[in-house]
Amino acid sequence: MKTCREFARIKARYTQETTYLLNHAARHQGSPTAKGSSGLAQGSKHRMAKDLSGHVARCLECG
Repeated sequence: MKTCREFARIKARYTQETTYLLNHAARHQGSPTAKGSSGLAQGSKHRMAKDLSGHVARCLECG
């Protein structure tokens, strides 16, 4: 599937956010903040999928 630069930008932003949250959870393993970061990372993955699928539906280059 060919994608546009906007698709790559959206994906990169969410990937960076998810990586940051998962790294924080790994550094603070066993603490309440680690559990929170892990949950936020799952939410970030869900939002990324929703935003990317919406983008593909609207974009002439991607869709």
